[in-house]
Amino acid sequence: MEQLAFDDSLRTGFETIDEQHALFLSMLTDLAAQIEAGHHRQGVLDAFQGMKLYADGHFSDEEALMEAREYPRLPAHRQLHEAFRSMVMEFENRLGEGVGLVSLETLEYLGSWFIRHIRDEDMRFAAFARKGEDRST
Repeated sequence: MEQLAFDDSLRTGFETIDEQHALFLSMLTDLAAQIEAGHHRQGVLDAFQGMKLYADGHFSDEEALMEAREYPRLPAHRQLHEAFRSMVMEFENRLGEGVGLVSLETLEYLGSWFIRHIRDEDMRFAAFARKGEDRST
């Protein structure tokens, strides 16, 4: 699987959000490694559950930050988060049918989606927030 590493091009300037992005990508990479190594079902399920809960918490934190900054695109951003949650739910259903039904390509797709989301949507918010800070000084 392609390495889904956090790098400087993914930094939004919000330290907590950046740390969460980096940790989520690390969790996704770890989950892929468990699947590649053929680890037993429970290990994969546990890793997946941790990743899913972490993503939910991250999305909530990010949306709260956007709400506090009165980000006008928040409703559309929430819809994107919901789309990701739906993909994860579908992935979880396949895990329930058997770990072998989960492909590394699926994980790579989730990771690529997440990185694209950071580069496109989260960076759009970061630019919006910086403009607001510039006006207030």
